[in-house]
Amino acid sequence: MRKGVMSLVGAALVGLALGACDSQPAEGDVPEAAAVAAVAEGAEAFVRDLYAAYHDDPNIQSGRTDAVWSARTKGLWDENFEAAEGVGYLGFDPICACQDWVKLSVTDLAVTLTGADSADAAVAFVNGEPPQTVRQTLKLVREDGQWAVDDIVWGAGHVQAGQPNMVEGLIASTAEIKAMPQNGG
Repeated sequence: MRKGVMSLVGAALVGLALGACDSQPAEGDVPEAAAVAAVAEGAEAFVRDLYAAYHDDPNIQSGRTDAVWSARTKGLWDENFEAAEGVGYLGFDPICACQDWVKLSVTDLAVTLTGADSADAAVAFVNGEPPQTVRQTLKLVREDGQWAVDDIVWGAGHVQAGQPNMVEGLIASTAEIKAMPQNGG
């Protein structure tokens, strides 16, 4: 009898465990893997939209806007622009690594979450005629629920390849400009 009771208890425990595996999350609960995938998809969609803005239709305004930058990076750009009294650190659009674009298209994109509100987007794209491949990594942050570019690490094919990342370059450029004698340095 004892063996039969133990078998029934064991079977009941196995049944409860199996039933728990099949249970659905309560309404409003999102499994962690699904939440992580949604965040990564949002970051990827942001980057794809960012590059899709560089189209060749002359009748439509295209290219990036200042709205793509994080608050920190926007502040660094503004400080650099003010110190230089105009164009400072870069004389080109760092998102497309260009001043002009022709047939710009993303050929490879891999987004890796680096935190709850941060991600790295390794991007390869072609631009120009003949097409030139550029690789760079966009360091993304999510501010107020929206993705923004916080930094760029220059990669192969980029005019800045081998140079410090964009934020380091902005900081160094601003310090250098401010240290010039005509700027009170």
